[in-house]
Amino acid sequence: MIKKIFNKISILNQFYIHLLIGKIFGISHIIAYLRNPNPLISVRLLRSFGANIGGKTTIKRSIYLDNVYSDENSAGDLSYLKIESNCYIGDNVYFDLANEVIIENNVVISGNVSFLTHADCNRSKYLEKIFPRTCEKIVVEDGAWIAFGVTILNGVIVGSNSVVAAHSLVTKNVNAYCLYGGTPATKIKGITSGK
Repeated sequence: MIKKIFNKISILNQFYIHLLIGKIFGISHIIAYLRNPNPLISVRLLRSFGANIGGKTTIKRSIYLDNVYSDENSAGDLSYLKIESNCYIGDNVYFDLANEVIIENNVVISGNVSFLTHADCNRSKYLEKIFPRTCEKIVVEDGAWIAFGVTILNGVIVGSNSVVAAHSLVTKNVNAYCLYGGTPATKIKGITSGK
């Protein structure tokens, strides 16, 4: 009993220390900390800097937050990160927050998944004319499962109760109740309940 109380106080102290450092030195401290965090305080820190994270959501360990304040579309805080209730976010998930990443309820995001909300090759004037900048939100609807190592490009909606197979590249919308896989990801089959 005393050990549980001590652990809760220790976690609370860690949270307030990082919150204070983040408020004093800026959000860049929080972004760096979240690459090797105490998972018990990650959700609270994300919420404290503007992210909308629902109850019973678990962030396993490290996450990577990019373009929080450096992109022309950036919000300057974590308000573009919206994760609803009862979700699981695996290790080493990459969030490009040049636009919104919206993850609805009961979603599983496995490790090493990347959400790329923008594409911009502005260093090459030639390529910039051929491939102009794109910047759109990504939505993962209720009950979906994004398997290990998937990359989801900007503007994509992953339908409810769908599965995206490991190491897929999602360039277009994923229909609800379907299994997608490959590079680029294509529909493999519909998913039905039962045997």
